Amino acid sequence: MNSTMQQTISDFLNRNAAEFAENFHIDITYDTSDNFTVTAKNGNVYITANNLVMAFHGFYCYLKKYCGVQLSWCGNREIKIKKLTMFDGEYKKYVEQKYRVYMNYCTLDYSMCWWDFKRWEKEIDFMAMNGINMPLAVIGSEAVLYETLLEFGFSKSEALSEISGPAFWAWHLMTNIMGYMPPKDEKYVYERLALGKRILDRYLELGMIPIQQGFSGHVPEAIKEKIPAATLYMQNSWCGFPKTAQVDPLDPFFDLYGKTYLRKLKELMGFYGYVACDPFHEGTPPKKDKEYLNAVGKTISNLYTRFDNNSIWVMQAWSMRKDIVQAVDKDKLLILDINSKRTLSSSNMWGYSVVSGMLHNFGGKNAMQGKLKVHAKNPYVKLKSAGANVVGSGLFMEGIDQNPIVYDLQFELLTLNGSIDLNIWLDDYIKRRYGKYNSKIRDTYELLLKTCYKDKGYHENAVGSTLASRPQMRPVMTGPCCYSKVFYNVKTFEKALSLFASVKDEFKDSDGYAYDLCDMTRQALSNRFYVNQKEFAKAYLFRNVKKAEAIAERQRKLLLDVDRVASLRSEMNLNRWLFDAHNLASDEEEKRYFDLNARTLITLWGDIRGDAPNIYDYSWREWGGLIKDYYYVRWDKFYSEAIVSLKNRKRFKIINGNDWNSRLNCRKYDFGKKLAEFETSWIYDYKEVDMPKDEDVIPTAIKIIEEYGMNK
Repeated sequence: MNSTMQQTISDFLNRNAAEFAENFHIDITYDTSDNFTVTAKNGNVYITANNLVMAFHGFYCYLKKYCGVQLSWCGNREIKIKKLTMFDGEYKKYVEQKYRVYMNYCTLDYSMCWWDFKRWEKEIDFMAMNGINMPLAVIGSEAVLYETLLEFGFSKSEALSEISGPAFWAWHLMTNIMGYMPPKDEKYVYERLALGKRILDRYLELGMIPIQQGFSGHVPEAIKEKIPAATLYMQNSWCGFPKTAQVDPLDPFFDLYGKTYLRKLKELMGFYGYVACDPFHEGTPPKKDKEYLNAVGKTISNLYTRFDNNSIWVMQAWSMRKDIVQAVDKDKLLILDINSKRTLSSSNMWGYSVVSGMLHNFGGKNAMQGKLKVHAKNPYVKLKSAGANVVGSGLFMEGIDQNPIVYDLQFELLTLNGSIDLNIWLDDYIKRRYGKYNSKIRDTYELLLKTCYKDKGYHENAVGSTLASRPQMRPVMTGPCCYSKVFYNVKTFEKALSLFASVKDEFKDSDGYAYDLCDMTRQALSNRFYVNQKEFAKAYLFRNVKKAEAIAERQRKLLLDVDRVASLRSEMNLNRWLFDAHNLASDEEEKRYFDLNARTLITLWGDIRGDAPNIYDYSWREWGGLIKDYYYVRWDKFYSEAIVSLKNRKRFKIINGNDWNSRLNCRKYDFGKKLAEFETSWIYDYKEVDMPKDEDVIPTAIKIIEEYGMNK
């Protein structure tokens, strides 16, 4: 083991377990199969592994198994060890999956777009500890596009105008949009490049395999002005955004542009063999015939292999097309089945190498939800038993920083060759999460398995929030793919909360407990808002003014109470999102630009330049500050207008039901216009913010639980 690797190990141990860094001894064997062996004696822990990722995975597995450590984004954010536990014999693990892939494009924006390198460093360590060896590495690709466009005659300002902003870059890379909320200064482009290179260097230092951004034919429409001979097709609009351009794969310009792009990628960031692109992602090809789609597949694959014969095209199965896939040699394509469903419906991917995926959470929403029993069965096992050529597992959530139990389970599954007995696993999770086992907490989770974490009766990624819904009498949807209905018994959930709260004194020093109490209280209040709104709609229908007024006041107070409890944790606080955005900026102008990006993504998503995309509220968050300043104002306006209409015996004209996404239709009505004016003004309401600090959750949560009678 060379000195560089020794330094890498030393740095990792000092970042994550400084007090005990000298007690860990790591040796790398360079075996071909992924494995580790851990022994512990005489106060020291010895880890032997075939590579660094497996060594750090062994480090964390040891801490979990023998020291009761649970590391999470939500509570328990740091490794805390009182002592190192010694044990007899050896703890061994062999990992069958060659690739353990991490991140959806969306994850980068819904959760990670404001991270500095310090935060990325922490996440990369977390990846390694969970055995991840193949992360997405596309930050900094803005510079690749920028310099490619300069080579084709674009001015600096023209090239900048084709780059989408930091909160929307993911959808640019997925071919959905082009030049949305662009930066005004090339300094931004090279700041992203510098950050991306630091991230990439750390991936490589740990021996990870980065997935870089490739080229699928997605170009600015303005390229036609620079290269008049180029043949472009226009893709259909995605979610109401302007159509984007696609170079004809049979046009020689496709290869010319693609080679220039790859050359720039190599010059600026290096080229490491695995390149991702998803032609027509969530869109419609300009031509649907087999000949055209075959040409797309062949042209893209040939572009990569001619640039580097060892290159592999990485494609998501989400919007893949058979005719594109089958035009590619099987040893030149790796398919990421991000929810493990396309493989079974596509003849096991026709023999192509596939990574089984787990997809949880659309948009970064923070409702408590997840099919724990379904996840525990392990999709890797399911696809493999069905005969698919499964070469790895992946975690492809759209957003993080929520549902810690779901992700603790999913991270464990990434390196397992079988399923998990959830009953046994839950006992262990409780001990690690809270510091010791407790029967009342165990009973809590049994109730949660019957409510928010049940395995039947709902679509896991379609869970919405009534309080975050655009106000209507009976909100059907919160945003695209999110139903506002609570799909379980609200009283049963409150019983779980009561049980959990009853052990507050025993777990007052547990950060995991504090976060979970806060989250459960927030969810219980949110559920109450849903129940109350149905009662309000009934009172309005029967023209009961007095009852409607009483419920409206109850709802207003409830919204402020949800905001109050969510504000206690930085993980559920709008100011953390905004502070991180501001902190990443290099000057005041950039700070305001980032702030606008940050506010727009989690609210309107796309209304900023006069378009009316049907994706607003998709990235809703029940966050402290956002509820009080945004959702409360919307509902307050709604209740005020509704009560006035009742008193004046006039019809309250408002779009209802499934027309939640029709912003232009909403604007036909006075109330819709008022909402639109407020929403637009809010995203421009720049304010300086401080980084929120975690507060003592327990007294506030208990007071609220008692006030609402949830302790009975």
